[in-house]
Amino acid sequence: MLQLKSSPTYLLWAALTVFTGASAYAQVSYETLTFIDSDGYSYVNYATTRSDVERYTVFLDKAENLGDYLYINPNQYQFDDSESSFNQLKFDQGSYATISQGSYINTQQPEKSALQVETDGTFRLRTWDGAKQSNGHYGIWNTPDPFARFAAAWVFPAHFEVTGYHSNREGEWVQRGNTLAFFTNDANNLTFEFTYRRKSQPAFSALMAQLKDNQAVAVEQQGNGLKVTLTNEILFASGSAELSQAGRELLSNVVSNLSSREGYNFIVEGHTDNVPIRGQLQRQYPTNWELSAKRALNVVHALDDAGIEPDRLQARAFGAHKPRVPNDNDNNRRENRRIELLIEPVS
Repeated sequence: MLQLKSSPTYLLWAALTVFTGASAYAQVSYETLTFIDSDGYSYVNYATTRSDVERYTVFLDKAENLGDYLYINPNQYQFDDSESSFNQLKFDQGSYATISQGSYINTQQPEKSALQVETDGTFRLRTWDGAKQSNGHYGIWNTPDPFARFAAAWVFPAHFEVTGYHSNREGEWVQRGNTLAFFTNDANNLTFEFTYRRKSQPAFSALMAQLKDNQAVAVEQQGNGLKVTLTNEILFASGSAELSQAGRELLSNVVSNLSSREGYNFIVEGHTDNVPIRGQLQRQYPTNWELSAKRALNVVHALDDAGIEPDRLQARAFGAHKPRVPNDNDNNRRENRRIELLIEPVS
């Protein structure tokens, strides 16, 4: 049994069965489980083939090596990287199992990634890049016979929701919690497509659309949450930690679309430039740390006033120690004086 695995970015498998002796229908059972990480694009994959053929060779993309594999069974195998266009993992039996890790994002050629993130935050995953093998096969395939039994499952992080799924072959889809599975028999050349998004995405998308024209605010998706960066000029007077009325209104506007929906944690981070505090102000705030801490705390109080439960609020102070840009001119120092509001769904 020879198995060909295509680009790791697409996580494709193809199997070529070679028999010695009389030809007979090969009862090949294939099963794969993919655990998608919390970022939505990294994964750990378990794959196994069960059959009675004499040998199995897994053909790997040249970018793949033994370092991508966390588990190989049986432990007796050969890894051959002598070919210029592929590597090989060879077994002297027809059944094997592996656990590998990878990413659906091709950092070298993003346009060729299996996963694309659309402007509304939807993740679109395609398991086939559209290219056929020289023998006409594509996707997940076996030859000369199709898979007698085929099962695949994808386990999505709890903070994601699946919004669509499709296969080019007839089969049974089963969804249990955050796991989506597909079962079929006597099938070949299988491809899949999924769409999924963070459960918080609709609220985050509404907030990003609401704030996109505000020059004093920058909004960006960050992991499972959202980071809202607010310039000090709109929140505080120069050298002051007291919130302005415009700042209070802006903060109330930021949380209005979120506080009444599913729970979020709000982490307020205070940042300053590196100019030392001098004069009378130094009595109240000896260093930029104290000033950034007071500003973060005042934002926390404003969020509390806006209806956010206190147990979902945190304040952090970084002073001048986490600048966005070098503090080497007035514009950069202005950019570094900021409040960063991290909005994360409650686990």
